[in-house]
Amino acid sequence: MTRFALVVLLALGACSAPPAEDAREEAAGPVAGPAQVLPGDIAKLQVLDSQAGQVLADREHYTLYLNTQDGTNPPKPTCVEPECTLVWPPLLAAGGKFEAPGVDPSLLGTVKRPDGLEQVTVGGHPVHRYVDDEAAGDITGHGVDDRWFAVGPNGAPVSK
Repeated sequence: MTRFALVVLLALGACSAPPAEDAREEAAGPVAGPAQVLPGDIAKLQVLDSQAGQVLADREHYTLYLNTQDGTNPPKPTCVEPECTLVWPPLLAAGGKFEAPGVDPSLLGTVKRPDGLEQVTVGGHPVHRYVDDEAAGDITGHGVDDRWFAVGPNGAPVSK
């Protein structure tokens, strides 16, 4: 009976053990969630030419997207749960600091997320990256679920 109890305990322990960190990273892809924001970090936006026209991108040249279901006046992100932010990481700015040459400053702002972090907004739209954009300049998230669209420098969805 002792041997049986030991086998059961080992089996239960193996079933309830959390997945290895590496396995979680592989499942989530290269961008597993919101980028860590360090004190004094400045979000940098830039205007890039793409297959869909001019789009906004982050400091690493990854396309930024808006969700048409988000509130814009006032800004309110709807992608706040982990199952969403793992796919659509928000562009965050510590202390609301950001740079965006080529974008009308009146279109730029931030919104406080439920987790207390500040997310960059353009034209009132909270902006995100897309986890399936594998390379800088990709726009694979454009049109996903008929609500996610690459955002142009005017704060509106780009037309493709």
